[in-house]
Amino acid sequence: MTTIKRKALSLQEKIEILKVFDEKSQTTNQTQLAAELQLPVSTLRTILKNRVEIKEKYRLGGVQRKKQKIGKFDKLEKVLVEWLHQARALKLPISGPIICEKARKIAESLHITDFNASNGWINRFKNRNGIVYRQISGESETVAQQDVDTWMATLPELLQNYEPRDIFNADEFGLFFKLMPNKSYVFKGETCHGGKANKERLTVLACANSDGSEKLRLLVIGKAKNPRCFKNVRSLPVTYDAQSRAWMTGIRFIDWLKAVDDHFQIKCRRIILFIDNCPAHPKGVELKNIKLVYLPPNATSKLQPMDQGIIKVLKQGYRTRLIHRYLQEMEDPDSKRPLTVHDAILNIAAAWEAIKPETIQNCFKKAGFRNNVVDVVLEEEGEPLILQGFPGYSSIDDNVAPYEIQSIEDLIENVNNTQKEALSDNDEDEDESTPVLSNAQALSAVNDLRRYVASLNQSEDALQKLNYIENLVIANASFNQTKISDYFK
Repeated sequence: MTTIKRKALSLQEKIEILKVFDEKSQTTNQTQLAAELQLPVSTLRTILKNRVEIKEKYRLGGVQRKKQKIGKFDKLEKVLVEWLHQARALKLPISGPIICEKARKIAESLHITDFNASNGWINRFKNRNGIVYRQISGESETVAQQDVDTWMATLPELLQNYEPRDIFNADEFGLFFKLMPNKSYVFKGETCHGGKANKERLTVLACANSDGSEKLRLLVIGKAKNPRCFKNVRSLPVTYDAQSRAWMTGIRFIDWLKAVDDHFQIKCRRIILFIDNCPAHPKGVELKNIKLVYLPPNATSKLQPMDQGIIKVLKQGYRTRLIHRYLQEMEDPDSKRPLTVHDAILNIAAAWEAIKPETIQNCFKKAGFRNNVVDVVLEEEGEPLILQGFPGYSSIDDNVAPYEIQSIEDLIENVNNTQKEALSDNDEDEDESTPVLSNAQALSAVNDLRRYVASLNQSEDALQKLNYIENLVIANASFNQTKISDYFK
């Protein structure tokens, strides 16, 4: 028996082997195909096992390189690669001289004195990291159709071992939570780097699965760790975190990822989670029950389900509730009080709860997740009637950056895995504390709601929920040993 020697294969050769396998897999077994290709069977099986990663590397470039060489300035290059990811996520045009200048600054920060950003170095750096220059044509938001087509061809392989309920997408967005229509044109197109707009913003992370059966608890990031409006509040319908500018950061995203990973580990479920390449989404996070997949850069407008309408509908639901709140205050001036972060959290959570599974299914399908979602009719979500009189209002903060732009020093700390962000117990905001109703007032409100709901069609479920709330109020009254006379005050 002839022994076939092992040899190093380039990425291009591995791609060709995968093509041959796809053509002949129905008629030829792996042993026969390995012999035909003059490969050890173990090599063929390894290539097949890693086919998704191989295709992704091929898509990113560097097809002829057989082994990844480590440069002399490995740490510098790692920091530079992270900076490039951040720059491209922000859709900034990058040139060779810009890369060299940034490399020199990183070298200075790392106290490297013998670094020379020569043409030879930059060529080797590009080859090591699969970096290619492309001419930017048209708008910076333009999506390369070739990247979309390549991704669409790869997607079925990524999804083949997952049920629709185990396929998730997550994305963040900025929210001007106090913004009313009469202020909308003040902030139109701004990216919110300071001033009043920044003071009235939140960052929200939403995550849902492809069949719409599971919408994970929203992550809401505000400025203050303990806002005054949280006084007297013992439970929230979201996960709340704080950052001095209300931005998502790499540390917070990793914390969220690990919490979700623990959640599915307890449920003994393995999921696949698709996220974009924004600077706040670090790579290399070790997870047990989540397979993390990064969407192609600059293509999320077509390939990310959240961007196909889920976030849009969520914002519409929030702003519909905001307008109703102000209309109610016009009718009842005595009920008027400042909108707080707590109010915003309750409204955004209610809007998230109201999104229909069909809406989420449609958005996943529109993003190309066709083989793993139930067959639904694609219908565009119409804008709520109350918002139609305010063009652009529901999308006014679409350009708000939800993540932190990291400096070179931050990127170096990330590479060193020593970044620790101190979060102050910031309680200096303008929110008022949340007023607490007495048990008697709460029961009166429940009874008023019950009478209103009973006048509506198909209200049985809502009435049952009101019964649950009433029982909760009564149980709380019993726990606090409320006297019966308190109900007549």
